Amino acid sequence: NLGDTLLFQSQVFDDGTQFLYDINGSIDQPIVLKSMVQHGAIFQGGSEAIHLTRCTNIEINGFVFEQQTSNGVNIDDGGDYANVSKHITIRNNIFRDMNASGNNDLLKMSGVDSFLIEQCQFINGGAGGSGVDFVGCHYGVVQDNNFDNSGTSGIQNKGGSQFIRIQRNIFRNISQRALNLGGSTGLIFFRPPLPN
Repeated sequence: NLGDTLLFQSQVFDDGTQFLYDINGSIDQPIVLKSMVQHGAIFQGGSEAIHLTRCTNIEINGFVFEQQTSNGVNIDDGGDYANVSKHITIRNNIFRDMNASGNNDLLKMSGVDSFLIEQCQFINGGAGGSGVDFVGCHYGVVQDNNFDNSGTSGIQNKGGSQFIRIQRNIFRNISQRALNLGGSTGLIFFRPPLPN
């Protein structure tokens, strides 16, 4: 419901991906997922920790996401480019220790507009992935985060991503690029779609 806050106890959640579809708060009454004790609630293992699709006005605050095999957290539009996820806040979380060595991202966002990522840690990502990977994302701010050995890149912006402000972040031990402003992705994944 609008304005609800879901508080998670300090424990390890290891029962697989939590899929949330079409969950919508409002600007004035966002839906907040929050660890009662900061970093006490740990999502461990599984393919992904949390996967949001076509969600709006959601805040994720104070969790640890670790040892996933695909992406740590995935937020997208479900392939419906006209109905993007938007007004997403990712705050005070730790993303760490991917259990994968390919193109696996600690935080993957595809088709997300008007977002804020702040005061998070991205540590020990997939060797071929990124700390944060944006595909067709717009009007976001990434600030005051720490990236340490987060993968091939700290932050990757591709697939038509634009109007993203990246400020006051720390990047250490990135194997290729702290920031990859561009990057290879299939033309069909651009958001908005490219003209024929």
